Amino acid sequence: MRITKKTMGVKFANNTLPVLAAILFLSGCAVNMEPIGDADLAAAAKNDMALIKSSVPPVMGPLTLSEAIARALKYNLANRVKIMESALATKNFDLAKLDMMPLFKADGGYSARTSKNATNSRDYRTDIESNSYSYSDDPQHWDGNLRFSFNVLDFGVSYLQAKQEADRAVIAMHARTKSMARLIQEVRTSFWRVVLLERVSPAVDELLARADQSMSDLETARTEGLRPPLAVLEDKRALIEIIQQLETMQQSIGAARIDLASLINAPSEEKLQLKVSSDFPPLPQTQPDFDQLELYALVHSSDYTDEIYNLRIARNESRKAIARLFPSLEGFGSFNADTNHFLANRSWYEAGARVSWNLFNLLRVGDINETNDARRNMTVARRMAANMAVITTVHVSWQEYVNANARLSQAKKIDEIDKEISHLTDESVATDAATGMERVRSEIRALRSAVARVLAYSDAQDAYGRFLFSLGLVPDVTSSLNAPEDVLAAVIKKSLDKWEGGDLPVIENIGTVPDFIDEK
Repeated sequence: MRITKKTMGVKFANNTLPVLAAILFLSGCAVNMEPIGDADLAAAAKNDMALIKSSVPPVMGPLTLSEAIARALKYNLANRVKIMESALATKNFDLAKLDMMPLFKADGGYSARTSKNATNSRDYRTDIESNSYSYSDDPQHWDGNLRFSFNVLDFGVSYLQAKQEADRAVIAMHARTKSMARLIQEVRTSFWRVVLLERVSPAVDELLARADQSMSDLETARTEGLRPPLAVLEDKRALIEIIQQLETMQQSIGAARIDLASLINAPSEEKLQLKVSSDFPPLPQTQPDFDQLELYALVHSSDYTDEIYNLRIARNESRKAIARLFPSLEGFGSFNADTNHFLANRSWYEAGARVSWNLFNLLRVGDINETNDARRNMTVARRMAANMAVITTVHVSWQEYVNANARLSQAKKIDEIDKEISHLTDESVATDAATGMERVRSEIRALRSAVARVLAYSDAQDAYGRFLFSLGLVPDVTSSLNAPEDVLAAVIKKSLDKWEGGDLPVIENIGTVPDFIDEK
């Protein structure tokens, strides 16, 4: 058998293709699941913990409410996530703007074959096949081009897409602001809970020690037969219930400290020192102007305003669907080069224009219009629902604040009565008119009333914080987030003092309804 270059090329191709297919198949089978070991995960977790500690400065000295909020805004990890999400949405908007640029593409490559691309032909008139072969391509050659093109339809769609990404970036900024408002409200609640519970913490510890001593005395009385066993058991049962209550109070204090430390990104084991102007600062009592506050809440509520932006996004989505129905017009120009020596001109310029249109798009007009109408109706319905929800939340949160104030008033009265009862019981014990057990019971009742009072005040502060949150009130700290903590705390304190004094903001000017809201 005579082996020629042509048969060698055929044999090479026939042998190579199965080998390449086998290599590709085996390489796909070689990929397996590789779970990360517990030791490596532990190392990663330890590294992250060290990174967190090193990136957050320690708490220096007592914290006021505004300082605690400032620290939370700067170092709370969940808040940082919202900041990053907002930054990412802004970057997506920047990328969407680049999609509007014309296409300027460089393309190049190298090709090689084992034999020449030789062909023969038949005569068109005689249908006689030529006896000779010819080729017009080098077996190995380079080619490349620089192509500039601009598609009018793609530009229009990219323009609408960029406008949608701009609105989504604004929505992400609103989510960040809402996260900050929620964080401020949570810090406010935890701060006052810790402050007030720490006021009664020494009394809890002291009374718990005395209860333990009373339990020891009861054991002694039972052992020595100083009191009837049944009476001793009844007193022990009552004392255990008292100890349970005291331990529950201790646990509440510890949990509140851990919660506040988590919010401001401080070590959980660190004992925070908190500072307030007085134990029970007065809370606003003036009935607000709800007509003004409802409008302010709607303007600054991301739940409502985001639906307006979603309506504009839906409008641009409808425009994109309609734009895709039109013909596509593309203009292009390119510089080309090829090393094929058979070419008379190995480099050349090219320019032209092309129009393409899928005529079947005309059949989709009705469906697209119906989809656009359904999309718009859905966004309008969601906007109306959000409007009502925001207004309802404002009224409900104020009513909860009023109710919390009423409970606080009752708790004050009970606290004063129980303090007086405890005082009279102490006098009775001094004159042997009452037993030590009665004194402990009286004191625990007085302490429970004191705790109820501070918790009622904490609930009132929490309720007022939720009311401020329902209005969308957030201190203007955008330009101060990177400032030192004391500067940021001063900005926050100025806003908090204003709002807690009952000076709530209103909308000064009302413009015109945006055109995309009224369009049909």
